[in-house]
Amino acid sequence: MLSPLKKMLLRKALRPNARAGIALADGSFALAVVRRTDDGKPAIDHCAVHATAGDPAQAIKGALDKLRLGRAPVCAVIGGDDYQIVQVEAPDVLPAELRAAIRWRLRDVINFEVDEAVVDVFETPDPVRRTQGKMLFAVAAREAAIQRISGSLRTAAKGFDSIDIPELCLRNLSALLPQDHKGVAMLALNERFAQLVITRQGVMYLTRRIDTARFGHDGRNGSSIDAAALALEIQRSLDYYESHYDQTHIADLVIAPADARAQNLADELKNETSLRIGVLNVGEIFNVSSESPLVADWPTLMALGAALRDDKVGP
Repeated sequence: MLSPLKKMLLRKALRPNARAGIALADGSFALAVVRRTDDGKPAIDHCAVHATAGDPAQAIKGALDKLRLGRAPVCAVIGGDDYQIVQVEAPDVLPAELRAAIRWRLRDVINFEVDEAVVDVFETPDPVRRTQGKMLFAVAAREAAIQRISGSLRTAAKGFDSIDIPELCLRNLSALLPQDHKGVAMLALNERFAQLVITRQGVMYLTRRIDTARFGHDGRNGSSIDAAALALEIQRSLDYYESHYDQTHIADLVIAPADARAQNLADELKNETSLRIGVLNVGEIFNVSSESPLVADWPTLMALGAALRDDKVGP
């Protein structure tokens, strides 16, 4: 029997021509609509933040109806405070017992009660040294958050079928980058943290949340990040990726979303590292209509990544 998180977070769905991604926030939600095209370059039909004056479900339904999405599949994104993802060693148990064994291991790892969480896992690439234990990504999400998101979207979106975590949304975006063929690092800036993901050929090898407050940054008051300290943290993650998985070195770092803060950080990091550093340009990896605004904040970045969900790829 599938767990609630398996049903909602990693649930299989049809692969239609268009998919919507939604990231909920207090008083608003970001909505992105992406169409898969014959030329392989997805098209952004819509990407914007909408206000929710009152019932979020009604606002979401109104936006979806206006865009004539009908039963198009919809993927939501869970908030950063409502889940944790950690790497754990795969327990030597039967497949039917895996989730229970992982739940037990998470008791002393996550910062909320595991009894209040729904838990699931997905595989990481194998390490280069077979003597090392097989590792898994374990996701623990607050059940109350899953229910809250589901409650808003079940009545608003006929095609609502899944909830993703930000790391997988970023993986979806990173996989479109031409640098992903040889391996690329993406650094996404939230107001309170930076999320690093390392992908190669569409596979997420490593993810790490970096508390930028440690480096003098607070997105609410505009203070800057200590680029030298951040560069060191990024390099440590890259070194681990290269040694643990026996991969060639990562040469490119892409910072998102494309706002002034990302550009300033890119300029500063160029002085602290030998990486080729750029800012995410959605126009290079998407067909963008003239009506679509720039993806210039965390919610729209998450919604866009969720709209790229491809169930044939898997988690």
